[in-house]
This record gives sequence, structure tokens and C-alpha cells, in this order.
Amino acid sequence: MEPLDETTSLLPIPEQEEIGDLEVEYHKHNLALPKLPILTSLWLGSFISSLDGTVVANIMNRVAEEFAESDRKQWIATSFLLTNTAFQPLYGKLSDVTGRKFALLTAYTFFGLGCLLTCFARNVTEFAVARAICGIGGGGINACSSITVSDICTAKERGIYQGYANIVFGLGQMLGAPIGGLFIDTVGWRAIFGIQVPVILLSAILAFKNVNIKLSHVPPVRYRFTRKNLSRIDFLGSLTLALSICGLLLICSTDLNKKALAVLTGAAFALFLWVELCFATEAILPFKLLSGSFGLASVATVCSSFIIFGDIFRSPIYLQLIHDISVTQTGLFLIFPSIAVAAGSLAAGYVLRHSKMQLDRCAYLIVLFGIAFQLLGLTANYYLVSIVEPALSTHGEHSVAAAAVRFASQSFSWKILFVLDSVLVGFGYACLLVATLVSIVFSIEKSQQATMTGIFYLWRSIGNVLGASLTLVIFDKSLARSLWHYMFHSDGVSYDFTADEYYELLSDTSYLRSHFPPKILRGLLAVYRTAFQVSFWPNIGLAIAGLAASCFLIRTVPKTT
Repeated sequence: MEPLDETTSLLPIPEQEEIGDLEVEYHKHNLALPKLPILTSLWLGSFISSLDGTVVANIMNRVAEEFAESDRKQWIATSFLLTNTAFQPLYGKLSDVTGRKFALLTAYTFFGLGCLLTCFARNVTEFAVARAICGIGGGGINACSSITVSDICTAKERGIYQGYANIVFGLGQMLGAPIGGLFIDTVGWRAIFGIQVPVILLSAILAFKNVNIKLSHVPPVRYRFTRKNLSRIDFLGSLTLALSICGLLLICSTDLNKKALAVLTGAAFALFLWVELCFATEAILPFKLLSGSFGLASVATVCSSFIIFGDIFRSPIYLQLIHDISVTQTGLFLIFPSIAVAAGSLAAGYVLRHSKMQLDRCAYLIVLFGIAFQLLGLTANYYLVSIVEPALSTHGEHSVAAAAVRFASQSFSWKILFVLDSVLVGFGYACLLVATLVSIVFSIEKSQQATMTGIFYLWRSIGNVLGASLTLVIFDKSLARSLWHYMFHSDGVSYDFTADEYYELLSDTSYLRSHFPPKILRGLLAVYRTAFQVSFWPNIGLAIAGLAASCFLIRTVPKTT
């Protein structure tokens, strides 16, 4: 700022007046844009993106079986979530630097290209790479949709349109699993991704023709792609964050040199810290703001996201492997958690709006109860898995009658309890998300709210990718150890297993029911069930950690007199 003297003008300089007038003019222009084609483009993309996620959760085990690579199925889930996590924080800044239309078309292009390449995948590696490309776009579709809606509507309309957007997103999540099951049992899984391409293409065409939003802070077209302008985007921070998470996953899920991977992962994370603290002009993760109540809320968010995504990706595999439930029927089980998420969002919003309690205390109590619901659902599900007898679907022998404290696989009762447990996990997750977002409003300064909202979504994405991947990795590692011990070091097994059978079981889970007689199948299914139980341990541990963080969060609220 220049020093003031007797020559300093007390009136705004013409340039400032022009910028103010320009903002008013552009705001009127944006409000006058045709909303129907723009919202159709945004919500079609959002619907397909949300549907795509639950589709993959339901079909990934069948896809891995087809490729005879069941031991690598975690990468089917992880690849999309990894790039989604890395690129999602960039799209908000990209839309400010290059304009809304370019950012939205970039997201659509990557998502559509990823879906197209997935159709032609010949193994899990190609499938995972295609899904990673898809995730680059998926990370931007929802972010750009939310940002664009804010530009074309007034503040009063914003809440209404956000409600509609949530309905569309929830509908996609709810329908994804059953649609995926229906397709894979009829025309095959490749058609699921192929049919998304023309829908995304239609969304892109509508966006290209109608998203003509003008913003005073976006440079003219000729300056948008200069090195100086693009340097405002923290590409290096996102890249090093993705490398750090990927390194952690490789350490846990592969037999590569652990020491070398640990060194490389540590170096990537150290570089990420340096970039965010010392180098990035506009960092994706400003550490100075991660203290106090927001820091504790961040811990709870990561834990909660880890829990629900672990549950989403574990449940279909458990139902398909242990109880021989078809992919289509498994999809029906996943509808109920999606409904619970919608119900939890509405319930939390209603309580926050009508509560006479101090708003920040009310929000933090909802966070506490949300984590408590998830812990209750997890522990109940863990116990249920331990007492339900596996299904023996081969002919010649059926499950013996269950004892009073156990359920037969054919029983309908345990399925109701299983759904209720999943509903508790989804309901608690939604309550926590709504309460945490609301808490940002009263715990963060207005100038930092947009940044912290973006960081909140980053924490959620990190929890998502770690929850899905580490849950599956722990299951696979536990299964490999337990199977080896049962097949070659267990007394009383009246069957001579071979090494080929062991490796076939790891690479193709369909081999389990197609190869072994019922008596041997029973023992093998017991091993699989134990491995599923082990996969609950980190989720339950993080639920306890999240509960502790929530308790400390409530204590940060100053007492009113």
C-alpha cells in the first residue's frame, strides 16, 4: 500500500469503480443464463459420477474373478479414489483461473475417457489405470457442479438447488449397485461403463453451449493459460500427496521391497510438507488453519469416511463369497445405506435448524452421536458376521440347523440385522458430514470458509481412499496367511491340498465353490469369514479414535453464562 499524503484521492479510483460495475454487470448476466440446460448438464454428470461409485463397489469382485486376479481387487477400488483425492482440490482453483466452462469440460473429458478405456480393459492393471483416469474427472464433476450453481442463482435460491443436487446425487448412489448387478448378470460389466460415455458426452455438449459464465476475477482468454496464471494451481502439492498415499497402499498390499517403498513414501510426504509450507503460492492444505476445533473435526471426518467406505467395499464381497448371494441381489443390500445417508442429512439439518442449544455445541454433539452410531453399527456387524453360518451352495449338503445364538445362511433374520447395521453406519456418516460443514461457518472466518470447505472435502476423500483400500488389503493379507495355515499346517483336515489350489483360490474366488466338495468348502468358508472379521479391526479402532476426538471437540466450546 502506498503512503498517504495531501495528493491522495479520497474517492475510489476509476479502475476500482470499473471492477465493481463489472461484477454487478456479470452477476446480472449469469443470473439471466438459461438454467434448465445448465442444470441438466451439471446434474446428469453428478448422477453418473455417483452411480459409477456404487456400481464398482458391487461388481469389482466379479470383475477380478473374470481376470483371475482376485488378490488384486483392491486396486479396482483404490485407483479411482486415489486420483479423485489428488485432483478434487484443484478444480475450484482451476475454475477461478481458467473459467468455469474449461474446468467443467476438463472433468467431463477425463471421466468419459476413463469410462471408455475401462470397456476395453483386459486385466486388473488396465482396469485400474482406466479407473484412475476416470477419477481425475470424477474429482471435478461434483466440485464444478456446486461452484457453477452458485454462479447462476441468488443466495436464497442456493439452498433449494443444493437440495435438488443432493437428491440427484443420492439417487445415483442408490441405483448404482442394483443397476451394476443387473448389467453384470445380463449383458456384462463392460456395457455398464460404455453406456456412461454418451451420457457424459451429452453433458459436455450442453456445458459447452450454455455454461457461458462471466467472472471479473477470471483473466481474459489470452491470459488464462500463461505460466504465471497457471502457477496459482498447486499441482505439485496434489502430486506429492497422491504419491504419499499410493506409497502407503503399495507398502500394505504388495510384496515389493518394503524398506525402499517406505523411504520413497517418506520422501514423497516430506516433499508434500515442504511444498505446502514453503513453496506453493496457494496451498491445497494450509496447515496454519488446522488447529483447535477444525483440527479435531478433521480427525473425526477422516475416521468416519474411512469407516463407511470400508463398509461399502467390504459388504458386497462378504455377501457374494460367504453367502453366495448374486451381484444383483447384493445391489439391493446397498440401497438401504444410501437411503440412510439421505435420511441422516435431513435429520441433522432439521436438528441444527430447530435446536435452541448453542449452535456450535449442537453441531459437535451431532458429530459425537454420528461416530457413536457408526461404532455401534460396526461392532454389531462384526458380531453378526461371527455367528452367521456360511452358505454351502453346492449340491449334496446344506447348512446344519443353527444353534440358538447362531443364524443359518438361509435365514432372513440375519439379513435384516445386516441391513440395520449398515444403515447405522450410513446414518452416522451423514450426520457427521452435515454437522461438520455447518461448524465451519461459525468456527472459521468468512474469508477462509471456502478454503476450509475445500480442505474438508479433501479429508473426506483421503478417508475414502484409505478406508476402501486398507480394508480390502487387510482382508486379502489375513486370508492369504490363514488359508496357508489351514491348507498345509492344520490337523484333522481330510483333504490333500496342493499349492496350485492355494494360488488359484487367491487369484480367482469363484474357484472356491466350483472346485471343493461341501465338507471341505465348510472349513474354507470359515477361514474366509475369519479374514472378514479381521478386516473390521482398523475400522473399529478408528471409530473409537473418532469418538475420542469428538469428545475433545465438545470441550472446545466455551461455556455460556
